[in-house]
Amino acid sequence: MERFPWVEVFRGLAILEVVLHHLLGRFLREVPPETPLWFGILALNRTLHFAVPAFLFMTTVVLGVALGRGMALGRYFQNRVLRLLWPYLLWSGVYLLFRFLDHGAFQPERIPHQLLWGKAYYHLYFLLVALELALVLPFLAPLVRRRPHGAWFLLFGVGLTLLVYFANRYLYRLPYPASTLLWYVPAVALGLYVASRIEDLPRLLRFWPMALLLALVGLGGYLPLALEAFQGRPVNTFHYQAFHWLYTTAVAFLLLFLAHRLAGGPLRAPLAFLGRYSLQIYLLHPMVIRLLEREPTFPEPLGLKPAFLIYLVLALFLPLLLAHLLVRARLSPLLFGR
Repeated sequence: MERFPWVEVFRGLAILEVVLHHLLGRFLREVPPETPLWFGILALNRTLHFAVPAFLFMTTVVLGVALGRGMALGRYFQNRVLRLLWPYLLWSGVYLLFRFLDHGAFQPERIPHQLLWGKAYYHLYFLLVALELALVLPFLAPLVRRRPHGAWFLLFGVGLTLLVYFANRYLYRLPYPASTLLWYVPAVALGLYVASRIEDLPRLLRFWPMALLLALVGLGGYLPLALEAFQGRPVNTFHYQAFHWLYTTAVAFLLLFLAHRLAGGPLRAPLAFLGRYSLQIYLLHPMVIRLLEREPTFPEPLGLKPAFLIYLVLALFLPLLLAHLLVRARLSPLLFGR
């Protein structure tokens, strides 16, 4: 981590995207439907829809480098897998209780299903997918060590992605495809490639204009379909997914380029601070948003822009404050695995 200061900067950028994405979805309900402002918020919300692939990409890079350099599997499973499993189970229980207190509904018979698919609350599926990634990466580590040509990583990413898509469509329909690691193969394949060339990262990052072009092509195809799908209109699901995979994978690379550049500037400290506590922010900010939403007299009556800013500040500040207090009380490993 000390050798790669851009890791925490990357996570800081990604967690800002997460919070903004969820806040835009919240405030979409505050404006009249199908007005220019509504379409603008919706378009920005759909554009900021790359956090999970981005986080999985960076996790693949970090763990891929560790495994590629011979990290012992016992230590790996203790330090990585268990650090994901415990927070996932704990916070699934916390949010099941929160959901009961919020809505008064509790269905114990659905708990196995919710844990299997990360549905104890809408954002917890990421921890499940990250856990699946941590379990699978030791089997993919030889790709990092042998450093095959980049074409093999491209073939692996595109080939397996197409196989998963058509298998899901014609053989067995997963109830929640995005709650499985198989739906994020392009980001994982790119992460493996970067991990295998980590010493050549500055040279790799010179390809950022190509990534920008691919991201624009992907967004140009994905965004109109996303707007149509949000309004309940039928879209071509293959085109939707293909463009989204292209867009999110290219943006993950662009975030790496941006993080690498910012790691040498004045924004490194605040972004790295956010990145250091990105898990805590990720886990807690939906609860903050929901609690604010339950209070109709504040802050929405202040106006759209002030209310949005208040939501943003509190959704970041309150989890950071709690995380800091838990670190000082030495309870952070118990609640967050770190």
